[in-house]
Amino acid sequence: MKKTLAVLTALFVASSVGFTFADDMSPKNRLENQHDRVHDGVKDGTISKKEHRKLVKEGRKINHQRKADLRKDGGKLDKKDRKHLEKEENNRSNQIYKDKHN
Repeated sequence: MKKTLAVLTALFVASSVGFTFADDMSPKNRLENQHDRVHDGVKDGTISKKEHRKLVKEGRKINHQRKADLRKDGGKLDKKDRKHLEKEENNRSNQIYKDKHN
């Protein structure tokens, strides 16, 4: 009985921690993180004004798409839309890295 209770408690804790991490990496939070990275790059001079304008434009495009997908899906992203947004965010993240380390 004690083992069963301990296992169930461990599973509950592990699942709640997993949901917390999943919420932290929502597309909105990820865009905010990328915005901060771009801002830091501009501040320290590793991202030029031209690169900054391009990255901001891409970020707005992704955010508009995210909002449109949320409206379409009733406030929650479906798997296909989330996967597409993640791909766009990955591309933008790689571009930020390249611009900062150019």
